[in-house]
Amino acid sequence: MSPQSKEPWRSTHWHCSPHNFDPSLQVPLHPVALHDITVRDGEECADVAFTVDDKVRIAEALALVGIKRMELFLTVPGWLEAVRAILRRKLPLDLYVTWHPGRVERVLELGVRHIMVWYRIGEEHQRYDLRRSRKELLDQAAAQIAAARQAGCVANLFLVEGSRATLEQIQEAVLVGKQAGASAVTVVDSYGVARPAAVGFLVRQVREWSGLEVDVHCHNDFGLSTANVLAAYEAGATGLNVAVNGLGYRAGNAALDEVALALEVLYGVDTGLRLEMLPWLGKLVEEITGIPLDYFKPITGKGAFSVEQWKTASAMETAGVRPYAFPFEPELVGRTPRVVVGKWSDVGAVAKKLSDYGLTASPEDLGRILPECQRAGIAHHRPLTDDEFLAVARAHGAVPAE
Repeated sequence: MSPQSKEPWRSTHWHCSPHNFDPSLQVPLHPVALHDITVRDGEECADVAFTVDDKVRIAEALALVGIKRMELFLTVPGWLEAVRAILRRKLPLDLYVTWHPGRVERVLELGVRHIMVWYRIGEEHQRYDLRRSRKELLDQAAAQIAAARQAGCVANLFLVEGSRATLEQIQEAVLVGKQAGASAVTVVDSYGVARPAAVGFLVRQVREWSGLEVDVHCHNDFGLSTANVLAAYEAGATGLNVAVNGLGYRAGNAALDEVALALEVLYGVDTGLRLEMLPWLGKLVEEITGIPLDYFKPITGKGAFSVEQWKTASAMETAGVRPYAFPFEPELVGRTPRVVVGKWSDVGAVAKKLSDYGLTASPEDLGRILPECQRAGIAHHRPLTDDEFLAVARAHGAVPAE
């Protein structure tokens, strides 16, 4: 969608709130990269174990959808084989790896040029887990950044526990990272404990202090990861960590599909992704991980476009304003409406279902079919299957359409 559109809230495929684009809420459009962490943070997911082939399949799928950045750990067996296999395919995406002494040197030899340098900024983490001083850990991060730059790489300072650190601690780390040669800083909400306003605040602070590119990595423990990532975009972040199906540690991360659609529809950002392939990508990762897509998951979940009533949608379609019946048209993301008939259905749903099967019924017959279907839905404790619906419809006057 063109940012110059006079009505950016309305397009061929969606009609969102015009208030998103009120001048008082103006968000300067700026380039943003969706940085995929499906494989990297997926390694931290307790119920997932990727093979090398799994990682390659996901990398190929991400590239096909249009993702340009993908990250890998160098800590899990098969790390070197995975890097080799992905690089061998010469995919149009940049491969990011976490700095791991004794291993990162091997992948640098293979041509990897994007490095994530972790700095565990939390005081409790430093004192009780790592048992090392702040200065020692900062010096280590600076040395790793400098080494990455010397090797011809782009270095990103990844501030683990960043959202729980003080401003003074964050500023100190950011300035050390900049001096060492970092090109970007990732603000990390490791436990999902920041609200959107706080994430936006931290992004603005880091940008002001450093002038560097700022990325964000937000976990979903309070269900706020997508909102937090979008707040970061509003604050000027240029790299947003996302994962297919929200995969990741504990409650997961910001879902790639949700962030991409929100950027496109609610902000007017051209992500460059093939949006219609997002459900396919989600199903692929579901198949690989064995972790099912949630019924209520936006965009890819079974319930996202499942409805029992169709009268309003039919009226909007007839009037030529079909997008008004949806948050965005299902076809934009490769889906179609799933109309079921049951306890809450209306005449429009019955007529749509009949039409799908090449049938029709008079208004009087529709008036008999609908309550029978509603009663059957309650009795079955679910919507009717298509065979059950057709049996009721034919018993009450439905005939082939001419």
